[in-house]
Amino acid sequence: MESSEEFWTLLLQDLDLPEVESVAANDETTVGFKYLLAAQAKASDGATQSFNNKNKRSILGFMRENDVALVVDDFHYMPSDVQREIVRALKSEVFEGLVAILIAVPHRAFDAIGVEREMEGRFANIQIPAWNVDELRVISDKGFPELKMEVASECCNQFASEAHGSPLLMQRFCARLCSHYEVTKTLPVTKHFNPSDSAKAEIFEKVAEQAGFPTFEKLSKGPQSRSQRMGRKTVDGSGTLDIYQSVLRAIANTGPKEKLNYTEIREALRLILIESDMPQKHEISSALGHMSGIAKDEIKGEPVLEWSEDFLYLTDPFLMFYMRWSKRDR
Repeated sequence: MESSEEFWTLLLQDLDLPEVESVAANDETTVGFKYLLAAQAKASDGATQSFNNKNKRSILGFMRENDVALVVDDFHYMPSDVQREIVRALKSEVFEGLVAILIAVPHRAFDAIGVEREMEGRFANIQIPAWNVDELRVISDKGFPELKMEVASECCNQFASEAHGSPLLMQRFCARLCSHYEVTKTLPVTKHFNPSDSAKAEIFEKVAEQAGFPTFEKLSKGPQSRSQRMGRKTVDGSGTLDIYQSVLRAIANTGPKEKLNYTEIREALRLILIESDMPQKHEISSALGHMSGIAKDEIKGEPVLEWSEDFLYLTDPFLMFYMRWSKRDR
């Protein structure tokens, strides 16, 4: 969402307003409510709306008076000037009781306060943690018995630990296990399964290739360049890596961790590249900045990583799983 006009137009489209409403002639809300009806009709016809402060108050006032909460998903996607305009419009109605929920990734959770300091004290940060291992185990503990599959507890524990807090990854591991044993429906009788290390490795490799590998490849190629990038010699003598490949391998060697500062990335690079081929800070920052742009503009969905103020944030468990698994494979 690149403009505040788009935000208000979408909000009007989402409001389920009645076509007719009886109001008293001297009712102060008449003008505002009639405006809402007319604006919604125009918006539904694809007309572009122009909004001023009075119009916004009418929309938000209607929501407050009718106990309609405002939920803004992916608030962190919006440009800061759009965030500021929206938060300023919300401020007075929030003070009067409007419930506004702004959903953002953890490291951008305080954007609302950052763009409008007066919201401090009217803002509460509620963190939604990633699934833990015990919660992920519920997926296998409930799913496999439905198929009359008795899967070794050690295998289910490894699936849960490799899922990096993602129920989707856990489900894919379990589905791949079913495919490995060609279980396509509930078995006639309960059967025990204890997959070997090689079988589990095959499952992880297939999931990584289908989920994390395409994203990793886009990031490792970096932006299009007319000139060939400099190859940097590795400490182990296995060959050369360009700046993007080097940085991604360094990140992978940290675990990868969900949050890394520049110093951690540089120290990880020192373990990969010979000293004479170590990149300068501006080269590392530039590479990370380009990858952040690729993640935002060229990869569908939530950006898988973000480089901001000398910190790298990894937000995609599929990418992190691929990086961890490919590192171990090497």
